[in-house]
Amino acid sequence: MVALIEAVEWLIMRLGVVSGFATLVITIIVVVDVAGRAIFNSPLHSGVELSELLLVAMVFLGLGSAQQSRQNYAIDVASRHLPQWAQKLLELVGYAFCLGVVVLLAWPSQKQAFNSFARGEAGFGIVAFPLWPARFILAFGLWVLAVQFTCDILRLLLGAPKSIEPADTHSGVGPE
Repeated sequence: MVALIEAVEWLIMRLGVVSGFATLVITIIVVVDVAGRAIFNSPLHSGVELSELLLVAMVFLGLGSAQQSRQNYAIDVASRHLPQWAQKLLELVGYAFCLGVVVLLAWPSQKQAFNSFARGEAGFGIVAFPLWPARFILAFGLWVLAVQFTCDILRLLLGAPKSIEPADTHSGVGPE
């Protein structure tokens, strides 16, 4: 079971890499658009729309990876003083709550994506840029986050420590 969890988490981490790559592509698009406007007085057509799509990919494809590597906010002022069993129970309840919220967001997002695709929803502009790909990416990213919360719950219940350390535990400088 742990091997399956690690395989799923490996895929989720790769989506985080895709998210980072989207950042690079957004930067390139913006530079080309600005340079085109300044030098040739001709903007990159659909550059803004493509950047918006990539921004959705950057945020939502990176959600599961951020959760996996603990790069999100946590307030543990009170919980770190609790006994170990209470910390684990609180962590389990938190994961279960977050999983429920994410599923409640992912399900209607998925339905909206399919409706958008069926209608051929597109934005207004010089080029009719389709909106449904962003809606699918958003829903997919939420489902990936739900899978990561499920992996976190399973790891906690199985007593299997995470193979990926939280981001704040390593300074990257010298031995610990």
